[in-house]
Amino acid sequence: MRPNSKGFFKKFSFYIPIAVSVSLLGIPESISNHIKITVASPLAPVQNIASKPVNYFRNVIEKIALMIESADKKEKLEKEVFLLQNKVVEHQNTINMLSKKLESMTELRKNIDNNENPLIADIIGHDTSYFRKSILINIGKKQGASVDDAVVFGSALVGRITAAGNSSSRAMLITDPASNIPSRFLESRMQGMVQGTGDDTCIVKYISRNTEIKEGDVVISSGIGGIFPKSIYIGDIVAIEDHGAKLFKDIKLKPKIDFSKIEHVLVIKKNKVQSNNN
Repeated sequence: MRPNSKGFFKKFSFYIPIAVSVSLLGIPESISNHIKITVASPLAPVQNIASKPVNYFRNVIEKIALMIESADKKEKLEKEVFLLQNKVVEHQNTINMLSKKLESMTELRKNIDNNENPLIADIIGHDTSYFRKSILINIGKKQGASVDDAVVFGSALVGRITAAGNSSSRAMLITDPASNIPSRFLESRMQGMVQGTGDDTCIVKYISRNTEIKEGDVVISSGIGGIFPKSIYIGDIVAIEDHGAKLFKDIKLKPKIDFSKIEHVLVIKKNKVQSNNN
């Protein structure tokens, strides 16, 4: 029994100062400072030991709270920066599009004599199957577009409108196999017919094997037939084959425009006199 009682006494004598020290930490200021000092001074070392864990955990909790607050602020700032960057990109894209449209309009005015203002249209769809090469644009009858209006980009030919709805139209590209454009060589003034092949090129038909032409020659619209305005840039000659048994040369033309890279076009209304005559 004696060893147990000694152990109990040791434990009891150890915990009492701690309990007293902790209770002294909460003594109100109304108690005499003299009494505080008299009672608490002998137990100061124990008070320090008891208060250290409390202060440590308090500091840890405060640090965690500050870290959470800092993380929330950082996340909020990152979101704001992300939204601002998107706005900058959106505005820059709009500026670039408007700039391209202005350049296209200016180039058309400089190279083509047309009294009417062209209609500006955005491309909203593509049909690039082997048998059909066309684009869908966001203007139709309400905006003044109609079938057989010419479609250009700058001063280069894109195609013509083949179907017009109220607010959208379909334009056949010059690379469509059903597309036939009366044309003329810029230098030699020789006339021919540019026809689509279904891929990214065209052919120039009805050019006599005796005609002198070369790779790099420029082909423009002749204006014959009244659908396409005169002198619109169609493309450049990239290959010429002359077979002895044929009356005409096999001539391959590459369009001036890469149709996969354009986002808008200009629609040129047919001349009213020509429309009435047709």
